[in-house]
Amino acid sequence: MELLAPAGTKESLIAAVENGADAVYLGGKLFNARRFAANFNEEELCWAVKYCHVRGVKVYVTVNTLIHEHELEPVVDYIFSLYNLGVDAVIVQDLGLAHLIHSILPDFELHASTQMFLHNRFGIKFAEKLGIKRAILARELSLDEIAELAESGLDLEVFVHGALCVAYSGQCLFSSLLGGRSGNRGQCAQPCRLSYQLVDRVSQAEVVEQPGDYLISPKDLRLIEHLDLLEKIGVKSLKIEGRMKGPEYTAVVTRTYRDAIDRRRFDHKALTSVFNREFTTHHLFDKQGRNLIRWNPLPHEQNDDIIRSAQDSYRSPKAFRKIPAALFASLAVDEPLKLTLIDNHGTTAYQESELVGEAAEKRPLTKETLKKQLLRFGNDPIKIDSLEIELGENVILPLSEVNRTRRLLVEKWEQARLSTYPMRTVTKEQFVAEKQLAFTAEPPQLKSGSIEPILAVSVTDFEAAQAALDAGADLIYYYGTIYTHHKDFLRDLSQVTAAARRLGAQCFAAVERVTDDDELEHFSNLLDQHQYDGVLVGNIGALKMMLNRRQQHESLKVHGDWSLNIFNSITASYLGSKDLSAFYLSTELNYSQIKAISVKTKHPLGVVVHGQLPLMVSKYCPIGACMDCIKDGGREAFPCMKRKYGLRDRKGYILPVEVDRRCRMHLFNPIDLCLIDQLEQLVEVGIKLFRIEAKGRDPHWISAVVSSYFAKLNGGSSSENELLPYSSAGTYTKGHFHRGVK
Repeated sequence: MELLAPAGTKESLIAAVENGADAVYLGGKLFNARRFAANFNEEELCWAVKYCHVRGVKVYVTVNTLIHEHELEPVVDYIFSLYNLGVDAVIVQDLGLAHLIHSILPDFELHASTQMFLHNRFGIKFAEKLGIKRAILARELSLDEIAELAESGLDLEVFVHGALCVAYSGQCLFSSLLGGRSGNRGQCAQPCRLSYQLVDRVSQAEVVEQPGDYLISPKDLRLIEHLDLLEKIGVKSLKIEGRMKGPEYTAVVTRTYRDAIDRRRFDHKALTSVFNREFTTHHLFDKQGRNLIRWNPLPHEQNDDIIRSAQDSYRSPKAFRKIPAALFASLAVDEPLKLTLIDNHGTTAYQESELVGEAAEKRPLTKETLKKQLLRFGNDPIKIDSLEIELGENVILPLSEVNRTRRLLVEKWEQARLSTYPMRTVTKEQFVAEKQLAFTAEPPQLKSGSIEPILAVSVTDFEAAQAALDAGADLIYYYGTIYTHHKDFLRDLSQVTAAARRLGAQCFAAVERVTDDDELEHFSNLLDQHQYDGVLVGNIGALKMMLNRRQQHESLKVHGDWSLNIFNSITASYLGSKDLSAFYLSTELNYSQIKAISVKTKHPLGVVVHGQLPLMVSKYCPIGACMDCIKDGGREAFPCMKRKYGLRDRKGYILPVEVDRRCRMHLFNPIDLCLIDQLEQLVEVGIKLFRIEAKGRDPHWISAVVSSYFAKLNGGSSSENELLPYSSAGTYTKGHFHRGVK
């Protein structure tokens, strides 16, 4: 298994390599999910690739953010520079960017970031078709789930140590919506690390005495005791988190995991001597509740001896990581010193001295003296395991010449090592031509003509759907009773579909963002029992499954949800090529960004215009962790169903919490989105679907809100002020409509 270590700085990279990493991952100055790390400029990247490749270490560069429209050409140029530098792989999140890279630079290895949110078999298959060679899996997966995904044959990478996100990566808008700093753009402010109190959101009273204040701040991951299980199921790469941490952390953690992988005895105290929030195995074996959380901060116990040793590994000019090699030397009178170096990979270097050996008048060169000079590789990553010397009689050569020849030999060996890496096959001319073709290609043509604006409403029950339809909704996205524990959560789908059709509307069954393999299978089986007009998909695995299903149901319409993270026209066009009927743009885009995508996309685009926006979805349930839930080892069955819960933050806002049928937490913005005053602008730039999020809302609220939007779309004068009585917060937010994310 590969040991993959973080490198946020040059010192951290040296620490990773010298302490046994097989590969490092790092970011450039742009387009990576750790924008606040020091990161590497182009000159430093060039140095990093050479330094690592000489030592047999691979370099993966993170370009793992969503890409804005105006960044598309610059990021592709940046990718080409990485390609020419010899970077081994690039780590990406954006679907459109992955498609571009694979189209323009097909021999550049692509790794799917954990931000791409791969967590089911169909998602893995979709990624393979996209050109992905390795999937960095969602951290929430269990050992059994990872084992099932490993059967796909795609290389899998899993996190084994370091900080955890409480939310599913790539699906968290917590920092973005509340603070304007997007995790999808590498600027997460980590609001989950702040204090929160579990409350009844109706009475606003605290419901229990919590074990501590930090209700949604998880401990750090530590899987060092279970690496053999990961190896057994076929995991290819073990990833250490920590590009924002110091080189001491990188050195200690990398060295400890290297010892464990090589089945050497490792120091258990080492991992507690560097920064940590206590440790957990996360959900690898069982779904974790209260034991997942670090309820109160505690200082870690620093071991000065371990830290000093770690610092030596990256501060000392001496090379600690050595490559075994054999050295052959010969010297005779009137002959140059001839040196041949062959390392354990078969890489060979040969060097002769400029001066020739001379007959010694007094003190000839001895084998011992020559050996001593030849083995002065202290600062070079070479360990001579075998040395053969052929030394003629009565010969002398200046020791300075011996040293110079040895240094030149090392330089040639380094160049020989670098030459073993694959040559790049795409020339600058080919790149320019392919890039131009990619950016001038016409988007996929619509199979049907232009459409009038559609008012869509997301609901969770029949009464809500009927209220929306009576108020003028054209399209119902029916999620069913997802915030209950009913197995047949789509039981009213046929009834909702019939009601919609009677009024000339349509009903789509909606697939939530997180759907494990068994959930997808269950959803598909439920669809077989019902009438419906299409499906709204929330992740690329669900998308792949529905595209397969359409082979038997040719008329099936598929819409892509905003959680597919469509940030640019290339992603929109790529998904359009998969015959999606329509898709929703990311909720993190502002008006000008929406416009920039819309003018370049022929498929119908949608925007969420009203309702509660989700901040995160998490496998961890804070209600179960606090309320003695049977799912968390307690005695009470489903306390989440007995009242309405929320998390109160430091400012007094109560963030609504819902728990789905798989006990996942859904956390929502306490202030509703309202873009009714901006509808005309959105219509003008070509947006076709306008969606109201009404999951869990009562029919009265739905009737009032949907009626106002229906009137506005049909030339009426409805406004935000008229909807203020239907805002529990007494105000509304425009979300990112004006500000967007950087």
